[in-house]
Amino acid sequence: MKTLKFKPLNLAYNFLVVFAIAAVFYGITPLVAMASAGVAVATGTVLSYLENSFALMAIQVEIWQNHIEEEIFADNSFLRFSHNADDYLINSKVVHIPQSGGSGNVVKNRSSLPATVRKRTDTDVIYLLDEFTTDPVLIPHADTKELSYDKRASVLGEDRDKLVQTIAEETIYNWLYSGAHGTYAATSFPAGNILSTTGADVIASAPSATGNRKAMTLTDLQTMQAFFRSKNLWREGKMYCMLPPQMLVQTFPADSQVTATYMQNVTEAERRLGVMMKAQGWNVLSRSSVARVNNAGTVLAPGAAGSATDDEAALFWYTEAVEYAFGGVVAFENEGDPTFYGDVYSFLARSGGRARRTGYEGIALLKQAKSA
Repeated sequence: MKTLKFKPLNLAYNFLVVFAIAAVFYGITPLVAMASAGVAVATGTVLSYLENSFALMAIQVEIWQNHIEEEIFADNSFLRFSHNADDYLINSKVVHIPQSGGSGNVVKNRSSLPATVRKRTDTDVIYLLDEFTTDPVLIPHADTKELSYDKRASVLGEDRDKLVQTIAEETIYNWLYSGAHGTYAATSFPAGNILSTTGADVIASAPSATGNRKAMTLTDLQTMQAFFRSKNLWREGKMYCMLPPQMLVQTFPADSQVTATYMQNVTEAERRLGVMMKAQGWNVLSRSSVARVNNAGTVLAPGAAGSATDDEAALFWYTEAVEYAFGGVVAFENEGDPTFYGDVYSFLARSGGRARRTGYEGIALLKQAKSA
């Protein structure tokens, strides 16, 4: 049983509040004062039992759902630099992407009339959003008597962070690999869209990789620009590249005046969106992991087993070449579960993305080249 402590200041405060309210309706009389004192004692006793009750309240589901959605874009700002496919989303599950049938010919000084009329036949690409769910986490009943709300937030926060990280990594992979759906067969990233680094020898940085690789250089950035321009896919101001940490350090060393100049080209608003610098026409981003390519040139899925011959790769794209669709977040709670003797929580999120064109136009990888 809880031990109650008499607190004169609290009792006086309760009395003054109750007396002031009663005086408005009944006036200031000895009887009103005595009654107010009695009410002050009674309410003070009841409230003493409810102390710290807010620590035992259920999680605010809507707040968690909104927070996770915000974190998805805050921690992975590169998702903002893609086509938003939410308008093509059906029932939060399916996305349709219209595919142009292509343009017609342009004839100089046409002499044969009437010209042949063509009909453009458009197609579409359909894909399903992935459903990401966290393992339910149990907070035992005994812990609810000791853990503060901040502790519970910490427990759920770990699941939130893992959910956000997984969605980001899977989105990158979806941009580089389109799975099968219905009559649509799976397609792999074309080898012609994978270029290689040309710098000095450095230690391999992909997980499980061994040996040396060629470092990334500013010249490689220029080469990537030339690649996109040669394909007529350069969109000024809309070109982005995302580098894994080691490739970022190799290309933009901290003690370089050139690096400082590239960093100064970024506005504060762009910096808040994750753009670290601008170089060779590219808006440069970075994250802990981007992509891995095996020795056969196949892009590896997140979590796939690595090998000694794997190479890390940086991602290059323009905003309309890739897309992302978000189907929302649901937070689940089951307080006082009689089978687990505690509270159970979990999260579900739906999201998806892919290259907007079946040939992966507008997307390229720069992988680490093997040292000689």
